[in-house]
Amino acid sequence: MTANNDHRKSYKEFFAKEYNKLVNYIYKYIDTRTYGIEPEDIIQDVALNIFDKLDFDSPIENIAGYLYRSIRNKIIDYQRKPVKDIPIENFIDENENNYLLKDLMDEIVDEENELKRSELKNSLRKALEQLKPDQQAVIFETEYEGISFEELSERWNVPIGTLLSRKHRAINKLKQIMNK
Repeated sequence: MTANNDHRKSYKEFFAKEYNKLVNYIYKYIDTRTYGIEPEDIIQDVALNIFDKLDFDSPIENIAGYLYRSIRNKIIDYQRKPVKDIPIENFIDENENNYLLKDLMDEIVDEENELKRSELKNSLRKALEQLKPDQQAVIFETEYEGISFEELSERWNVPIGTLLSRKHRAINKLKQIMNK
């Protein structure tokens, strides 16, 4: 009888020690709002099954592996069940904000912004192609490569004023092209 009590005690200690890890493990695999179950419920269900059906005369050698596999199987059982309609209240926080809708809107806005950025890049690239080669070079070196006018002046043996003038004319031309 003391061997049974020792095994039962070691299982209880394991559950107490690993409880938070088990909860986090469950959160990785299941959205509690969708399935209407909390990790604590799954842990309690698995623990109850283990303690009800376990033969303490032949203890489990790897309780952690056995427990995590049992929890994963229970999660799979919930995931196999058809999902019922989820009340919208499940997605409203304490400030009455609907965070599901917010997440969806953020995703849509991100996609729209990415599309706009892509279109703007394409328009800008086409506009840059319409500039003179020396204007393109000044824009590319100063804006994309981050090279200073002083360094460009030394490298190209062109006065700084000329480089500034080229860039100014290039920017004005880009504005005209982009505003069409």
